[in-house]
Amino acid sequence: DSMFPRALDAIGREEFTPTLLSHLNAAVGAEHCVLYRFEDDDLEILGYASSNGTAMAGTNSSRYRKDFWKRDAIYQGLKASLSGYRSEIACVPAEQVGDAEFRHELFLTQRLAGRAMLVGERNDRLYGVSLFRNDGDGFFSESERLLIQSVADTLISCVAKHHDLMVRTRSLSALFASVDELASRFAQVPAQLSARECEVCARIVYGMSMKEIARDLGI
Repeated sequence: DSMFPRALDAIGREEFTPTLLSHLNAAVGAEHCVLYRFEDDDLEILGYASSNGTAMAGTNSSRYRKDFWKRDAIYQGLKASLSGYRSEIACVPAEQVGDAEFRHELFLTQRLAGRAMLVGERNDRLYGVSLFRNDGDGFFSESERLLIQSVADTLISCVAKHHDLMVRTRSLSALFASVDELASRFAQVPAQLSARECEVCARIVYGMSMKEIARDLGI
C-alpha cells in the first residue's frame, strides 16, 4: 500500500511512527508500534503509536523502559543471537511470556494478544521494533509472522536512519535558537543570498522537505 513510501518520506519526523504503523496495520494487522534504541544501561524510546488513537503504546513503552526491559528474556535472547547485518525476530503470544509480572502488567492488563519483536544492529548500535495485537483480534497468524520476518532488516534500517536524523535535528536546534536565526546567518555569507534564499536554505539545513518549506513560508 502507499503508506510505506509515505513512512519512508517521514523518517526523521514525528509522523514517522504513526505512518509506519498505518502500513503495518494494513499489512499484518499490527495495532500498536514502539521503536527503540538500546544501550548498555538505558533504553531510548524513538517513537510509538496506537491505531485506535489511545495512549496505550506510549504508556506501555514508558513502563517497559522503567521496570522491565532489562529483565525481558525475549530481548536478551534476540540480542545474544545477533550476527552481522541480519536482524532477529521473535513472535510470542502473551500466554508464553515467562515472566509472570511482565506478562500481567504489559500484556494481560492492556489486553494484548502478544508481541512481535525485532532487534538489529546498525553502526554499532542496537535498534528494536515491537508490534502488538489486541487480544480480541488474536495473535499474528503464521503468514503475518513470515511477512514481518521478511521486512525485519528493512524496518531496523529505517529506525536507525530515523534516529540519526532526529539526532541531527536536535543538534541543529541546540546550535541555533530558531530557523530565523539560522536564516540570518545565511544572510551574512559572501554569496549575498536574497532574503527568500536565506529562508529556504535555513529550512533545508533543518531537514524540512520542499513541501514543508513551501507550507511554512506560505508559497
